[in-house]
Amino acid sequence: MNGGYAKSILAELLRPGTFSAIVAVDPTMFPRSIHINAPFEDHPMAQLTMKRRDTWKDRAEAKADLLKKKFFREWHPEALDVYVEYGMVDVVNDDGSTNVTLKCPKFQEAVTFACVGTGLYDAFERLNELEIPVQLITGENSNINPQVLVEMKLANCKYGSLETIKGTGHLLSLEKPQETADVISRFLDRALGASKSNIEETKARL
Repeated sequence: MNGGYAKSILAELLRPGTFSAIVAVDPTMFPRSIHINAPFEDHPMAQLTMKRRDTWKDRAEAKADLLKKKFFREWHPEALDVYVEYGMVDVVNDDGSTNVTLKCPKFQEAVTFACVGTGLYDAFERLNELEIPVQLITGENSNINPQVLVEMKLANCKYGSLETIKGTGHLLSLEKPQETADVISRFLDRALGASKSNIEETKARL
């Protein structure tokens, strides 16, 4: 099962009180009417991932290559720089030449798309059992969470609230990190009564 938010929801249901609140940023949870499982060789996201370039001469070439794609041009510049610096690793080849490649092999990423299991369905169906505040944050143009699905998720939450970040897609925290952080901060203040002095103490339980 992939989907960190689904895991958090199921963990809270398994052991209530594990979290004081849950912040779900464009969460991947779906009703069973939406079919997201498919054999690896037929899964569109898995196969698209396998076609990605994953090796470059150096980080400068990697960044230049990524910026050719609209997907990465929409990221905040600092987020892209962090990805290039820390999401890649230096490699020394047998002939002594060097290059950089992704720390997470593209095959591993593809497997996470194809090997979903039932967790994303289970979390969606059991949202209404949560007895803690849930902050849904979605991207205005998210291809993962169209408006009708967002409304279904919100309706399933007893203590849910929703914020939409304008002009962003599924990776809104990489596209507009400050706006996303501001939404989370406001939620913490509201849901936990957390002052600026004790945010660090309370956020550890989120």
